[in-house]
Amino acid sequence: MSEANVALSISYLLNLEESQDGFKHITLGKKQVTQFITPLISIGLIIWGFYLGVTGLGRDYVILGAIFLLVQSAVRYILLPQIFKRQFVKYQMGKNQQTLALSQNTFKVMSETHERTYAYSEVKRFVEGRLTYVVELKSRVVIIVPKRALTEPQQKILLENTFKRV
Repeated sequence: MSEANVALSISYLLNLEESQDGFKHITLGKKQVTQFITPLISIGLIIWGFYLGVTGLGRDYVILGAIFLLVQSAVRYILLPQIFKRQFVKYQMGKNQQTLALSQNTFKVMSETHERTYAYSEVKRFVEGRLTYVVELKSRVVIIVPKRALTEPQQKILLENTFKRV
């Protein structure tokens, strides 16, 4: 694999489910521990309220904890996915074809509007999701590659090994 010789070239269009999978891994997947802290605090408030007694001040803690838990759940599982879906449809993100080309020392990400070349040393994180692979760069650029774009097992192995070694 020399710089001029491309080892793997993948062209793809992202659909909504793949975009949501990649977005989930780049936002919620980063902090596995911290995503559970706020729900645990809410549950702690409810338990503390029951400990104090359901009458009087304990009732207020139970109600407060339940409201916090309900709001957190609604935001995470209803509101954010709806906002993401609306933005995806509004800006027609899935209609932009991208191409990822892997070479020996660099990789290129090409779309209809631009072409950028990155060194493998710029890769901060590589995550395998249910539907996608997510590559996060140190410059906070995120590249989402759908698994369905990799038609042969050798392509999958090459992509995983290339980014996991970084």
